[in-house]
Amino acid sequence: MKMFLPLVFLLAFATVPAWSQTCSVPVLRTQADVDNFSTAYPGCTVINSDLEISSPTITNLDGLRNVTRVTRSLKITQNPNLTNIAGLSSLTIVDIRLSINNNDNLLTLEGLDHLTSTKNIDVFNNKKLTSISSLSGLNRIFGGLTIASNPALTTLQGLQNISFIGGLDLRKNDNLLNLNGLRRLRQIGETMHIGNNNSLKNLKGLERLETLTSQSSGYIEITGNKALTSISEIGQMESRVPIRITNNPLLSDCAIKIVCSSIPFANATISGNAAGCASTEEVRTSQVCTPQTLVRINAGGQAFTTATQKLFVADQYYAGIDRTSSIASGDILNTTNDVIYRSARSASSFSYNIPVVNELVNVTLHFAETYFGVPGTKGEKGGPGSRQFNVNIEGGRKLTNYDIFAEAGGALRAVQLTIPVSVTDGMLNIDFLTGAADLPRISAIEVTATPTLIPIEDGMVNGGLYKSNNYANSDHLYIRQVPSGGDYANLTWRSYFKFQLPAGKAAITSAKLRVYGHNDDVYDNNPDNTQNTEIHAYGVNNDSWTEKAITGTNAPAASTASLGSVGVNDVLKYYEIDVTSYVNAQRQSGDQTVSLMLDNPANQSTAVTFSSKEGGFYPPQLIYQTTKIVQPTNMTARIGQEEVFPEAQKRQQSTVYPNPIQDQFTVSVSPEHTGPITFEMINTAGKSHFIPAPQNAKPGENTKINIAGESFNTGIYSLKVKSDAFTEVIRILIAE
Repeated sequence: MKMFLPLVFLLAFATVPAWSQTCSVPVLRTQADVDNFSTAYPGCTVINSDLEISSPTITNLDGLRNVTRVTRSLKITQNPNLTNIAGLSSLTIVDIRLSINNNDNLLTLEGLDHLTSTKNIDVFNNKKLTSISSLSGLNRIFGGLTIASNPALTTLQGLQNISFIGGLDLRKNDNLLNLNGLRRLRQIGETMHIGNNNSLKNLKGLERLETLTSQSSGYIEITGNKALTSISEIGQMESRVPIRITNNPLLSDCAIKIVCSSIPFANATISGNAAGCASTEEVRTSQVCTPQTLVRINAGGQAFTTATQKLFVADQYYAGIDRTSSIASGDILNTTNDVIYRSARSASSFSYNIPVVNELVNVTLHFAETYFGVPGTKGEKGGPGSRQFNVNIEGGRKLTNYDIFAEAGGALRAVQLTIPVSVTDGMLNIDFLTGAADLPRISAIEVTATPTLIPIEDGMVNGGLYKSNNYANSDHLYIRQVPSGGDYANLTWRSYFKFQLPAGKAAITSAKLRVYGHNDDVYDNNPDNTQNTEIHAYGVNNDSWTEKAITGTNAPAASTASLGSVGVNDVLKYYEIDVTSYVNAQRQSGDQTVSLMLDNPANQSTAVTFSSKEGGFYPPQLIYQTTKIVQPTNMTARIGQEEVFPEAQKRQQSTVYPNPIQDQFTVSVSPEHTGPITFEMINTAGKSHFIPAPQNAKPGENTKINIAGESFNTGIYSLKVKSDAFTEVIRILIAE
């Protein structure tokens, strides 16, 4: 016996399985399976497989109280008699997906109070579920969160600690009253779908939501919410993604920033809502989405309203050396708004950083010389050349040694000039820099929307074998002509565009067709696509064609000779052709619809590809002006980077990492900079704060920046990096 007992003990110890801490449990089919879990899998706390719990006999999960983790997915589904899941009280992690579906008598998610991590959560079709408050341990869900078809659920309380969700899907929760449970949500990765929640009146709870981080595959859909009256709670979002707002019968106002910024890129579908939000066109033409004036600023002065009711707000959005000047009285010629020109911001170096929505804006600068050449002042003897300064806009030089006295024709005379500018980061940056003499001076700034039209129809047609085909759904447009009898005769293409002009007969002073693309033909007969292919624009008087019906056999012919052309090479950017003469003629004749065609009459046999309006971020555009664009006369050779949009001025940009940032981050400084480099943080209200520049900040090198101790709130900022040669703005996010 003395020899036998130890052997029995050893054998008993040896039978404890290797899976004493982990086990594979594919499915629990009965209440007995649940109750006997600790016996069947002694010591198991981590289930290293998918686990499905599904049975009409299961009423509780108390037998799983020792389980702390499921390394794959946990699926609790089709348990009609399950009333609680309190037995999961030790569960902290579900690695891939937690699904709680089709449990007719489940009342709450009590038992998940210690859950801190899972990639995806699905909670749907639980008829009596009234609370998900036990999910409060979660703060980030990197996959998707789906809460759907839970008719007794009235609140999302329990999700209040979540700041990031990969994708949000809220559907068919008939009694969901609000989204306040998501009040800390700041970012969604790809998609947001809020649909068929019949009691949801607004999107309160999403006021902190800033962006969809995936601009390429993300989308927003708000559809079928019968009681919804407001979506203004997501008006602060910055993303430019496809957005669908449909069949919300009480929703009358959807002209918010994120919608307005998506419409010009053919990314918005709006229909079936109340008047005011009934169609994409109605929202596009609303005062909110197409404001004629974005902002007017009385530089160096107080708010002032002109006789024609134009409000110039008090000086704001400025940064740099804070110095103003003014005169108490004096008649300013060439204007009836003398007050604006008597005050000014004037210093050796300052800037304005103005938040705007529109990508294309007109910047009107107002000047008057109130010192040099003015009788009775120390500057009385001054005249032309006494004040000369430089102005950069969006990092590019626009005025060099600008002389107010010379341009206005003397002192105490108002002069204005308007410069078209492309803004791509939501912040218009204007820098006033010392030039050949004295200090820069600006009296007022106006930023107005540049009217931009997206085609109501566009399409391409084939002139060869595929001439009977229609390409209405194509996200691109081809232009190519092959000499008759050539090997590629079946690969001839031309493209069409139809624009709806606004009402009225005001003369069009400038109209440009813009198309985004490049010469991408590097095959066979054209191995080098760096050479220009000349693309010509033609007027088409026949506007009866539609993109869903046009083919090579019925496409209308050109009605005019070439209106203009542009050389297209391998650089992917917007290319422009001036079509002012034809557009103005159409408008003056009373025809508010303009059709244009692009072709390559030189038969260069090379394929050029442009984005269509279905292509997403870079649709075709018609940019027009009905007011004169004044160019300064003291500029020499005003060409190149000063006449094109920034797409054609590619300069190596600085980068920031990590982004989002907290107390410390690194700036990889662009080699485009020269001389001393400054760093300035600007919030969305335009308030700026200079960051002490590290002494070792050098072009082409990394610079570490520490903002610990600075009073920055969380949110989106613009980091302005500036030197003598280059000014750039980088969008950053300060996280909690």
